[in-house]
Amino acid sequence: MKNQIYELYGHLLSDKSEIAESDRKSCRCPFYGGICDGGGNRYQTFLNKRVVEKNNLENYFNTDLELIPPGVCSLIVKDVKWVVCPRRVFSFSENQSDSYHSNLVANILKKYCALIENERIGIWSEAKIKYKEIKGDDEAKSFDYTFDFVVASVAPKKLTSVAKELGISERKLQNSLERSGHVLALRNGEYYMEHYPVGKLNLIEVMTSSTSGGNKNKGTTIQQSFINAIKGENHESPGINYRQVWARMVSQLIVKSQIGAAWNSKTLWILQDSLANYISKNTDLNLQKLISEFAKEINIVSLKYTNEFDENGCLKLSLNNLYAGEIPRITSDTDFNKLLQASVIPSMDYVKKKIILKKTKTILK
Repeated sequence: MKNQIYELYGHLLSDKSEIAESDRKSCRCPFYGGICDGGGNRYQTFLNKRVVEKNNLENYFNTDLELIPPGVCSLIVKDVKWVVCPRRVFSFSENQSDSYHSNLVANILKKYCALIENERIGIWSEAKIKYKEIKGDDEAKSFDYTFDFVVASVAPKKLTSVAKELGISERKLQNSLERSGHVLALRNGEYYMEHYPVGKLNLIEVMTSSTSGGNKNKGTTIQQSFINAIKGENHESPGINYRQVWARMVSQLIVKSQIGAAWNSKTLWILQDSLANYISKNTDLNLQKLISEFAKEINIVSLKYTNEFDENGCLKLSLNNLYAGEIPRITSDTDFNKLLQASVIPSMDYVKKKIILKKTKTILK
């Protein structure tokens, strides 16, 4: 069987319903409610107006769209469904409206992260942290990583207290928060930052499968297979670059898990069951032996497709398993496990100060 696109803009390729066609024409992602950003597909795969017109699609997509993102959520490769867009696995409604997918995400976070019960959940995306530390005569040890998401319980806090914590004036802080779109509230003559991170910071890393490059001459690239699928023609999609996916994950698995452990919080790696099965099948790590009810130091949360549809007509995902284990212990200065671990870890307070001025991606109840 040829490799095929399974879902476009959140809907099964075979779905010709009014809502599915509307999402395709407007390039809307039904999982977060905004225009598709290409997800796991490279920016160069977007269709410009010339490509749209060349393929006689100018009357299909909404005319206000300058670029058309190839909204491929998943593929079928060798009869296995592979999610290739991280938004398909981990996303939430941008307008904070109630949805199945947002509730799924919220429930996973509440179940496995270190959060304060009954407080709202703040989510910050793409948090880049650079940190250096010099001890004695040693060379500076550095930390330079980007976290997909930082998650923490949030609650109101007086602006005067936040300004003191950051070592800046209240006026300067207020200006910065307003520019970045933070919600401020005036109570009894004092301003409050509504979504201040309280308690532990948790880290979320989302790993989905990468596509192989495809063959331009055979029409199996993401862009061409997307065009053919939209036009209702026969298509063949690229395959999955299995090895690259695992290599990208393993290079950061220990380091980022180590950070959560050092903060006495949690790091979650969220992926699809197909990828978890691939890891077990092609490495010496049998994930089935690591199935756990409780999060530990290294945590992999796998999701799976169900046969039910959500309020947008999209197939529901559900929690499959939590695989949890311990970080390998360093036994000596010559232990090669040191290659996998961070040379220095920034404090949670240091990272919190870095994200305070960054607007939350969303707030979950």
